Amino acid sequence: MTNCWFIIVNPTSGGGRAERVSTHVVDLLREWGVQAEVLVTHARGDGARLAKVALDRGAKQIAICGGDGTIHEVVNALVGAEVVVGILPSGRGNDLARALGVPKDVRGIVETLVNGTVRQIDLGRIGERYFCTVASLGLDTVVAKTVYENRVPFSGQLAYTLAVLKCLGPFQCPHVTLVGDFGKFEGRIFVAATGNTAFYGSGIQVVPSAVADSGHLELCLLFKTSKWTVLGLFAKAFSGRHVDSEWVRVEKTKTLSIVSEEPLWIFADGEPVCQTPATIEVVPRALRIKVPIVKNGGI
Repeated sequence: MTNCWFIIVNPTSGGGRAERVSTHVVDLLREWGVQAEVLVTHARGDGARLAKVALDRGAKQIAICGGDGTIHEVVNALVGAEVVVGILPSGRGNDLARALGVPKDVRGIVETLVNGTVRQIDLGRIGERYFCTVASLGLDTVVAKTVYENRVPFSGQLAYTLAVLKCLGPFQCPHVTLVGDFGKFEGRIFVAATGNTAFYGSGIQVVPSAVADSGHLELCLLFKTSKWTVLGLFAKAFSGRHVDSEWVRVEKTKTLSIVSEEPLWIFADGEPVCQTPATIEVVPRALRIKVPIVKNGGI
């Protein structure tokens, strides 16, 4: 079934956008003479289950229609399989698609699925769980949890910004010990974000130099400072300019050990993964994914 796309759709992603996108993509694929079969999730865990169903049916191409959380779930069922992954970005964040240059418009999506090139990207791993974009702890985990639980209105960058404003006041910087290729850091932090790609939180460039096939992860540390300083750095993070601050440190590493005085949640791809202590590592070339062909130095 090499010329068939199995499309796993989370119909609730993007307030229903995923369902509309998948319908249009299937219609266009068929116009191109490409078979497509849609598998719809109905509850958490369905993405992984349906990925295994597709693999059992001989799928060689599996597309994911939803946001980064849906991608996270499906990818964890695909690691190690001989399959090419496609992305139909239609969630709140779409940070993996943004990092890989996958378009959001339907015709661009179909062009990528049909005529794109296969790129082998790295994944991060925490225990038995894999992630595509960023794993984080500290303030951004509290913010991610607030967005994840729908405790702020709206979606995308606006939801993340409102969550930052809601969570910053009561937040207390945890004491952590981090060990990686860069050596050891011990102290209180606002944020420790480990990126396989540059973006999280709907386009925040928390680790702007992170590249998905570099063979390493990039760690962004925001040290304890005033909350007014944090707000200023948050505004700069949309363009990645926060890394120039004296309160921010960026390091490259293949592994990262995290220990904290009290258990802290780690979120990855916007999803709760585990609590500290934990070890994060890069898994090189772990996923084959369809991306647009680069033309004239750009995507």
